[in-house]
Amino acid sequence: MPSESSEAFRGRRFLVVGGAGFIGSHIAEGLLALGGQVVVLDDLSNGKSANLSGSKGPLELVQGDVRTFDFDSLGKLDGVFNEAARALLPSFVDPVTDMMVNAGGAIRLLEYARKHDVKFVHASSGSVYGNPTKIPISEDHPLNPISPYGVSKLTSELYCSMYFRNYGLDVVALRYFNVYGPRQTVNEEMGVIPIFVSRALRKQPLRIFGDGKQTRDFLNVRDVVAANLLAYGSTRSAGQIMNIGGGGDEVSIEALAIMVMKACGYEAPLVYAEPKPGDIRRLVSDNSRAKEVIGYEPSVSLEVGLREYVQYARGL
Repeated sequence: MPSESSEAFRGRRFLVVGGAGFIGSHIAEGLLALGGQVVVLDDLSNGKSANLSGSKGPLELVQGDVRTFDFDSLGKLDGVFNEAARALLPSFVDPVTDMMVNAGGAIRLLEYARKHDVKFVHASSGSVYGNPTKIPISEDHPLNPISPYGVSKLTSELYCSMYFRNYGLDVVALRYFNVYGPRQTVNEEMGVIPIFVSRALRKQPLRIFGDGKQTRDFLNVRDVVAANLLAYGSTRSAGQIMNIGGGGDEVSIEALAIMVMKACGYEAPLVYAEPKPGDIRRLVSDNSRAKEVIGYEPSVSLEVGLREYVQYARGL
């Protein structure tokens, strides 16, 4: 949770787009915990109403598509959090829909925020960098996305910056790196940790795409929530684009598989397969800007977060 007073949230009305999904549902809960009122908009294509079933506080779930929904019908809001997005792998199959949801949805929300003078916190991705030339990756690193998903996320960032410069909109974009945690969908299109844990708990071989030497900086969803709340509560975040990473060591996918098997009490030979399209070789965040601007520092280590996720997965 952010260190700022909850007065920035108490009694205020927030929209969380994609709020029935993995990350969005956690942000909705974080806002409610600080005394906010939350409207969740989700088309429920990936999100689930069950993700909000344990939420405590004034919450309204509205089913709708970010590409077509009439946001003016919601009336005055005090903040918008955009977590609506298509995933990376489907973007190769249908790049047009990917762009319409990720960038088109973002500009529709930016336009609502401009008309009503509402602070806007937008979820972007470390995928905008493509294969990095230096590690850790800071925000001044060249932008060279290698997937339609990365291109659409970069496009949405450019719209955010344009709305800040041209209209003075209070908007901030957060580039997430390798998020994991409870409620994450377990399928080949989503994160590697849920896939590995699901297979290990079922005593199935863990399959690695590529040679397993690709590395990541894993980010727990609790730290994502903290970053979003800090960004909203900050008076210095307007116009910023910031990396939000886990801040831990650079971990290879091969090493992660071994960690997962140990956490699940399961050992088996690893199975290797052809690399996935758009798979970035190294993706590790430099969080210096977020620390300086909004006071963000990740607090959940991979070891702790992995134990928590295994416990969650055992209960599914």
